[in-house]
Amino acid sequence: RNQSHKEMHSLHPGDLYPFTRKPLFIIVDSSNSVAYKNFTNLFGQPLVCLLSPTAYPKALQDQSQRGSLFTLFLNNPLMAFLFVSGLSSMRRGLWEKCQEYLRKINRDIAQLLTHSRSIDQAFLQFFGDEFLRLLLTRFIFCSATMRMHKIFRETRNYPESYPQLPRDETVENPHLQKHILELASILDVRNVFFENTIDDY
Repeated sequence: RNQSHKEMHSLHPGDLYPFTRKPLFIIVDSSNSVAYKNFTNLFGQPLVCLLSPTAYPKALQDQSQRGSLFTLFLNNPLMAFLFVSGLSSMRRGLWEKCQEYLRKINRDIAQLLTHSRSIDQAFLQFFGDEFLRLLLTRFIFCSATMRMHKIFRETRNYPESYPQLPRDETVENPHLQKHILELASILDVRNVFFENTIDDY
């Protein structure tokens, strides 16, 4: 297909402007998700965009053809965590232990958001919806995991959001980083994550 044909079938931020008359929560999983980074909010209604990385580390690119790692984190964060840690299987009892620990992480992320003094209020407007709240906490878990992982070193390897989240209170929060290292310890994969991110914890 030629470029003009591709353009005709692309979804541009401007195509969604009419929908911003009401609160709008968007997930963009695309190698061009950056196009939504500065979404124009024409009507002043709550608007949140969760944006996928625009590229993944080469070590994961061949395997990621089976599906998007970003979408996997939003739908099954434990499977995604195992995938980036190089694990393909685990015993059942350990799976349940990790799922329980992930539920604790989600609760703690939700508290980080509600206690933040600098977070954009648009995020909190969607907190009353259990499903959207879960997607948002999983997004932050995804972003924090990628930032701590040794092979995710480029800025384009990280998810972003519009409006931007306060990094020090969310995706780079020492308390959350400690949780991720603890989950990695349970799975015996702590060596694939940087430890120095929590030196000041």
